[in-house]
Amino acid sequence: MENKYSGRSITFETLEKAVSGDYNAMQEVIRLFKPYMTKLSIEDGRFDNELFERLVQKLMFISIPFASLRHKTL
Repeated sequence: MENKYSGRSITFETLEKAVSGDYNAMQEVIRLFKPYMTKLSIEDGRFDNELFERLVQKLMFISIPFASLRHKTL
């Protein structure tokens, strides 16, 4: 049985770069979560683009507290 999640992983370094503000790394994180966010964005059988965009924004803003915590520990 093939793993349906194969090929959907990112490295720790990519996560660190995304938290540090690297645009390409953040795009990689968004790509990883896009199928899940797409599924969450379906309401009443229809895709809600506004909800999808809010989920993407929330994912991006989540990295901000991690970035500030990372800089405090350095």
